[in-house]
Amino acid sequence: MPEIIDAYTHILTEHFFDELTDKYGFQGLSGRPEFLWNVERRKEDMADFGVDKQVITLALPTVFRGMDHDLALELTRIANDEIRRLADEHPDHFVPVATLPTVSGEFMDEFDRCVDELDMAGVQIFSNVDGRPLDDETFWPLYERAEATSTPLWMHPQLWEWYDWASEYMEHRLFGWPFDTTLALSRLVFGGVLEEYPDLDLISHHGGGMVPFYGSRIAMFYEQRQAYPENYPGFHEHAADLSRPAEEYFQQFHADTAVSGSVPALDCAESFFGSSNVVFGTDYPFSPERGRRTVDVTVDAVEGMDVSEDVRADVFAGNLRRLVD
Repeated sequence: MPEIIDAYTHILTEHFFDELTDKYGFQGLSGRPEFLWNVERRKEDMADFGVDKQVITLALPTVFRGMDHDLALELTRIANDEIRRLADEHPDHFVPVATLPTVSGEFMDEFDRCVDELDMAGVQIFSNVDGRPLDDETFWPLYERAEATSTPLWMHPQLWEWYDWASEYMEHRLFGWPFDTTLALSRLVFGGVLEEYPDLDLISHHGGGMVPFYGSRIAMFYEQRQAYPENYPGFHEHAADLSRPAEEYFQQFHADTAVSGSVPALDCAESFFGSSNVVFGTDYPFSPERGRRTVDVTVDAVEGMDVSEDVRADVFAGNLRRLVD
C-alpha cells in the first residue's frame, strides 16, 4: 500500500469551540459537534483506510463572516495554537495548517508567527472575505509573504450572499462553494496576482471547482478577448496584462481530490492541472459515517484513475510532500 497523506481535513478542538460559544455567542451549530474533536476516532478511521497522515485545518470557515477585526484576530490566534497543539500531541498523524481569515498588519504578524515560530506547514485562506475578491489590493501582502517564505496556501470556499432562496436546498454549499472557488481562482489570474507572484503555491479544495471542466472555455474566452479588444472594453479596463495564455496560470494551481469519489472528475482535474499538481484530499469528516465514506470512496477513486502507479503515488503523498517538505 502506498503512503497516503490526506491534504485537506477539518477539525475543531473542544477548547476552541467553548471559547467560540461561551465567550462570543456563536450559534452556527446546534449541539456539540464532538465528531470534530474526537481524535481517537479520527486515528482509527485513518488506520482503517490506510491513511498515514492528515493535514488538519480549522473547520467552520463561516464563523469569521462579518466578525469584528480584533475578535477575529483573537479567535484566529486561539485556533492556530490549538491546531499546533494537536500536531505536537500526535506528530505521527497530523500536519498542522494555520488559518488566516483576512489580511491586516496584525494578521500578517500572525502569519509570521505561524510560519516562523509555530512551524506550520501552510496557511488556510478563504475564497472571499466578506464579499471582497482575493485580488483586492488589501490581500496582496499575504501573497508576497507566502511566495517569499515558500508557504503554500490552502483555499477553502466561503459563503456569500447570492439569491435569498439559494440556501433552501443547501445549494449555496452544494454548488455555491465550488463556484466561489472558481471565482476566486479566476480573480487571482485575471487580477494579476499570479503574474506578480509566479511562484505562489495554492491548493484549491474540491478539485479546483469548475476550472478543470471548463479549461478549454477559459482558453477560448481569453483568446477571444485578446483578439477583439474593441468588443470587450469592460474586460480590458479591469483585467491585468498577462504575459502568457490565461489557462497556463490556472494550471499553476493545485487541486485536491475531494470530489466525493468521482473518477471522471479526478481524471479531468489531472488532465488540466497536471499529474504533479493534484493532491489527495477528502474533506474528512464531512460525509456520511462522519467522514469514513469520503475517505473510502476517495481512496478507491484515486486507485481508479487512468494514470501510472508513479503518478498515483504522487497523488497519494508525493506531490504534497514536495509542497511542504
